[in-house]
Order: sequence, then C-alpha cells, then structure tokens
Amino acid sequence: MADQPEFETILKSASQSILRADTLTASALREAIIKGILAPGQEIDEELVARNLNISRMPVRQAIGILEAEGLVKRRHRKGAIVTELTIAEIEELYNIRSCLEGLAVKKAVPNYTEEHIESLRDCLETMNVRSDAAVSYLELNNKFHMMLYEPCEWDYLLNLIIQHRNNAARYMLLAHEALMRRARRSVKHQSILKACERRDAEKASEMVHQHIIDAMETLLTSLTSQQTKQTTVAEEEK
Repeated sequence: MADQPEFETILKSASQSILRADTLTASALREAIIKGILAPGQEIDEELVARNLNISRMPVRQAIGILEAEGLVKRRHRKGAIVTELTIAEIEELYNIRSCLEGLAVKKAVPNYTEEHIESLRDCLETMNVRSDAAVSYLELNNKFHMMLYEPCEWDYLLNLIIQHRNNAARYMLLAHEALMRRARRSVKHQSILKACERRDAEKASEMVHQHIIDAMETLLTSLTSQQTKQTTVAEEEK
C-alpha cells in the first residue's frame, strides 16, 4: 500500500479517540483520502485498518459504508472497497455544483458577519500568504478560509453538502497542487472576496466565490488533462 507508514500513523492517532468505532474509522479513512495518502483507485485494506485501530472488521465495513455515501469510496462485490476515481467530466460536474452551493452559502452568510469574524478571515488569509509553499498546509488553510466564509450562513444542511463536495475535490487538488498554487500566488481573488465581505456586499461576494471556483476548476482540469496525456505518451513509448 502506498504511503503505508503515514496511513498507519493516522490510524493509530484515531485509535486514541473516544468516538464510536465506525465514526473514528470513517474519520481516519476520510483524512487519508483527502490528503492523498489513499489515492484514487487504491484498495482499502480492511484488515490493516482494523489491526491499527484495535477493532474488529465490522466497524471498518460500517465506516466504508459512511464514506461510500459521501462518494469517497466504492464497494465492489467480493473484491473489497476502493477509493473512488472521478472522470474529467465528473470533476467538472462536481465543481459546477460546488460553485452554486458555495455561492449561495456566502450570500446567506455575509449579513451575519461580525467584525470579529471579518478579522478572523483576514488572519487566515494572511497565514495562507505566508505559508504558500507547502501544498498540504496551503490547501488546508484554503479550505479553512472558505468554510469560514460560509459557516455564518447557519444552514447546516447546506454546510454539510459543501463539506462533502469539498472533501471529494480535495484529493484532486493535491494531484494538481503545483498548478493551483501558481495560480493562487498570481491571484487576488481571495483578497477581493474578503473586500466584498468587508463591505457586506453579499451579491458581489457570492458572484466572486462562484467564479473563483469555476476558475479553479479550469486550472485543475487543464493540469489533470496534461498529466493524463503525459502518462499515455509514456505508456505508448514503453510498449
């Protein structure tokens, strides 16, 4: 299994939790998938997971069911579960759905912002700018900034949908992190979104978040398509 030591570290850390066995297992597997430790198409070793968490395989199977409902894994008949792989078309669909959900969330959130919340957004953005060279930490901060934008909307069902869709997109962002980070360094979109929020301009903030996600999608798709082309070329040359 790729990155097995790092995967086992996540599992052992989760084993110290007081959560229900299926919940903590789902949390550990979700983290491994989002961080790219378990790659798209990779099989999940139920025995390894159970052994590292000191639990039976039943909660592992229940956790896999939770993640299957979130779209992160797929169970195969008599073959175990694998991390789902999204096609280019599915990624495009995912990002278009995200742009609508997140645009709505920020539109509902802006009227509820306090000055303290705006200051927290500023701090988060400043930290992102300082720590822009490490892929995982940058993407984690990027996710934190976006969720901070949306949380004051107070629509829990909408927020849960956004978290689910962002989790599904995160592993592909890691695969194309160099292109996305180059774009982020050149972009002033986050700062512009924050300015709209500071003015309490909910319509503008919503419009900008929507376009920001579409722009990120286009960068991601270009990078992934290029990677696929290179892999195909290498495979043909090795024949």
